[in-house]
This record gives sequence, C-alpha cells and structure tokens, in this order.
Amino acid sequence: MENRLIKLHRVTKVVKGGRIFSYTATSISGNKKGIIGFGRGKSKEILESIKKSYLKSNNNIINIKILNNIIPFILRAKHNSTKIILIPTNKNIGIVSNKYVKQVLLITGITGIFSKIHGSTNPINVVICTIKALSLIKNNV
Repeated sequence: MENRLIKLHRVTKVVKGGRIFSYTATSISGNKKGIIGFGRGKSKEILESIKKSYLKSNNNIINIKILNNIIPFILRAKHNSTKIILIPTNKNIGIVSNKYVKQVLLITGITGIFSKIHGSTNPINVVICTIKALSLIKNNV
C-alpha cells in the first residue's frame, strides 16, 4: 500500500493565555490496482497527525472495479457544495484534472480520465467527492 499526504492544516485556538496550535492531516492510500482509502488525523504535533491519517486511510478501504486502467462510464457525485464529473477517455490522453483529483486517480490506478469540478474546490471536499464518484462503480458493475 502506498500512502500520500493530501493536505496539512494548522489550526489555531485562541484562549485567554494565548494561542494553541494543532494540526490536521488528510491522506489517501492505495495500491494502484483499484483499492483506495481516505483518512484524517488530528494532533498537536505534525508527525503524529500524519501517522494517524495514514492509519485511518489504511483502515477505510474501498475496492473499485476498473478495466484496462479506465473507468467504464461517466460518473457524477456531490459532496457539500462540490460537484464532480468524471469522463472516461483514452489512455493516450492521460489524466486531465485538478491536482487533488489527479492524486486520487493515480493512487487508484486510473490512467485515462477527464474531470470537471463545479462549486467549491476545497481540497478535502474534492478528494471525498472523487472517492464517492469512484465508489459508484462497484455498485453498478
């Protein structure tokens, strides 16, 4: 399994004595053969939050049926105010998409796709929305 860090946020809590910093890490994991997982970890230290997110992404795994490294049909999904459309293309065209969608698709093993995002382009919502769209394959195939 390969792990990738998507986003690292520094969160500040203001109290009477000053500021308290904590970190939130978002990561994905996969094996480039149709398996993907998503996880978020929170901690007061950077390395600990990254470890937690990797552990959670390895535990939340979805199997996706892909043939010849492309998706079988057009996929649409929505998460909060983010809407995504994934359109299958030839392998020669490659992945034409947002950098966060590209990371999810590469770790899943998909090589030919075109994507369009409507609404919010928040990285966490985009990743969740992409995984929701890909999870529709296992229900229909």
